[in-house]
Amino acid sequence: MKQLIQIFALAGLAATALALTSCGCSSGEATAPPLRKLPDFKELPTIDYANEK
Repeated sequence: MKQLIQIFALAGLAATALALTSCGCSSGEATAPPLRKLPDFKELPTIDYANEK
């Protein structure tokens, strides 16, 4: 039973460490810049080869 408690305590400690370090707030890194707008593409005419003679 003691070994089972130790395993759960270790798993909880690992999960807590992951949660605290993965948010990025304590890493000191700057946030990513926002994405720019994609260009507007022109629609090309479609060719229906099934009805072409």
